[in-house]
Amino acid sequence: MSLLRVVVVSLVLLNLLDAVFTLVWVEAGIAEEANLLLEGILSQSAIGFMLVKMALVSLGVLLLWRHRDRPLAVAGLGVACLAYNSLFVYHLGIAVAAVEFA
Repeated sequence: MSLLRVVVVSLVLLNLLDAVFTLVWVEAGIAEEANLLLEGILSQSAIGFMLVKMALVSLGVLLLWRHRDRPLAVAGLGVACLAYNSLFVYHLGIAVAAVEFA
């Protein structure tokens, strides 16, 4: 598997983990959804939130993947992967703090 394919798969999985962590933190009252569009959907339905979040990010990743012959699209995938990795570390930090607090 090429490195770019690993990045794409990682993005989709990290987005899924971000969505799950977000649901847990919001339900526990630890955090709020910062994206106003997704916050409105989350207030209505957790399943709707998951579907919309996964669809939006997956469509963005698909768009960049289809243009992977362009350096800017590859850079976009890399930056998005770094951002989601950072967000994952942030979620882990919240998890550690929540466990220590409990």
